[in-house]
Amino acid sequence: MAAMPRALVIGGSIGGLLAGHLLRLIGWEVLLFERAREDLATRGAGLGISEELLQIMRRVGIRLDPSIFVEIHAFSCLDRSGRITHEVKRLQGSSAWRRIYAPLRAAFPEECYRAGMNLVRVADEGKHVAAIFSDGTRIEGDLLVAADGIYSTVRRQLLPEVEPRYAGYVAWRGVIEERDIPPADHALIFPRLCFALPEGELALSMPNPGVDEDTRPGHRRMYFIWYRPADPEKTLPDLCTDATGRHHGASIPPPLIRPELIRALKQDARVVLPPQMAAVVEQTALPLMQPIHDLESPRMVVGRVAILGDAAFVARPHIASGVTKAALDAQGLADALAAGGDLAAALARWERERCEFDRKLVAYARYLGIYLEGQLKPRAQRNADELYRDPEKLMREYAAPTLLTEPDLKRIAR
Repeated sequence: MAAMPRALVIGGSIGGLLAGHLLRLIGWEVLLFERAREDLATRGAGLGISEELLQIMRRVGIRLDPSIFVEIHAFSCLDRSGRITHEVKRLQGSSAWRRIYAPLRAAFPEECYRAGMNLVRVADEGKHVAAIFSDGTRIEGDLLVAADGIYSTVRRQLLPEVEPRYAGYVAWRGVIEERDIPPADHALIFPRLCFALPEGELALSMPNPGVDEDTRPGHRRMYFIWYRPADPEKTLPDLCTDATGRHHGASIPPPLIRPELIRALKQDARVVLPPQMAAVVEQTALPLMQPIHDLESPRMVVGRVAILGDAAFVARPHIASGVTKAALDAQGLADALAAGGDLAAALARWERERCEFDRKLVAYARYLGIYLEGQLKPRAQRNADELYRDPEKLMREYAAPTLLTEPDLKRIAR
């Protein structure tokens, strides 16, 4: 009897775990390596849930109880006074990252999962591929799957020219407890994903699970995300500099954000946001700031290495599809390998299919962010999409399904 082919999966987050589960289902031996020693369930925040993700979870034997979701019933645009001016009816679920990660991790065999393994490099040696770790360990397999995120060690070795691209704006984020929302505000904003459109900016608020992913009424949270332009030469470095004058590069830990920046954020919220959303910003004890990047790789296969999820393509968060995209990448890889035949041919077929889809997804997210990115240009150089937003059109486009339809793709490619 021939030995089972072996896959080495680098990265133990949701994308890596799904790849591991799906490859095991088609008869592969899988060893999964995660850099962190601690349980990743403590990481992550809110998560948009798609039907595609739920289908793939069911395929690996995990059925999620409806109680893990917080329902959103409409996408609504608020004016400065807090009045709803436009609304698109849309039933959508939000949940917590941990609610997806934890059952995937629990179902993955302990003997196949190795924590605290810091990959140094990969070596493709023709008939096999090897992963070399910082402790000197060397493991060989037939295929290596890179699911190690936007700053992928594997991608940086094999495709060093591919780096994340800064989009020209940042996202401020934060959460407050449902019980802290005044009843009048709660009735308006809690069942909705609310939009506000200050000049040159975009703010959203939406319900999320509460402490320990609690989705019971009264125990949930309200989350906000506020996109604001930040030029890369001056504003962004200032945002990433702490009170001692130390610059932290492309991001900064939330506790080190300078207090005067948080005070200015809350003051600006009172001036430009609807009062319901301004109250959420004001009550957030420790907002975090995330520079927005995207990433687009020319390839997803290099020899016996397959690169998936955020290691290959990162779409801006406007489409809330990062986990779904990684899941679809993993499913496509397993399906291509299950079809049989030559490994190289299967990987080539998978690469063609996924690159086409993932590029279009990145393009769609860029399209949704075009107004924000355009704020760094002189006004005379901006095109129509960079100058003006139609609120109803914006909400319809945000409400588009994860799996883009043919009309969506034609419009993006225009």
